[in-house]
Amino acid sequence: MLKRWMRDQRGSFLIQTVILFPLMMLLIGLVLDGGWMYWQYRRAEVTVNAAAQAASHAIDINHFRATDEVRLHNGQAVAVANDFIQLNRRGQITMTGIRASPHQIIVNATAKIPTIFFRLAGIRSLTMNVEGKAYPAFGINHEGQ
Repeated sequence: MLKRWMRDQRGSFLIQTVILFPLMMLLIGLVLDGGWMYWQYRRAEVTVNAAAQAASHAIDINHFRATDEVRLHNGQAVAVANDFIQLNRRGQITMTGIRASPHQIIVNATAKIPTIFFRLAGIRSLTMNVEGKAYPAFGINHEGQ
């Protein structure tokens, strides 16, 4: 009777399904949440980069006219980056800092990304840091540019 039971194939599909179904659901969840998080992270990164780019256009005109050197107007650049983030943050991006020097602006922010499938495991959201950098430029400085 034991030999007959060992050769019997009935119910083997059920055992395989019970073992593999949680693994399949875990993989589907990782793919869905991973894709969602990557998309949200890229959206936050694009917003922060665009804020830095918009701020890089706030050059000090008086200094440029006097010396032909392009440099940022620090106060105006910070205000432009802050305004840009506030208008385009979509409730998920929190600005953590703006550093402006005469030749570069760096915008730092955190993106709080809600999860979909990981909520079942108690992980409601993930926080990621994003950074955008930009350099000021004005007009054509030399031939071939």
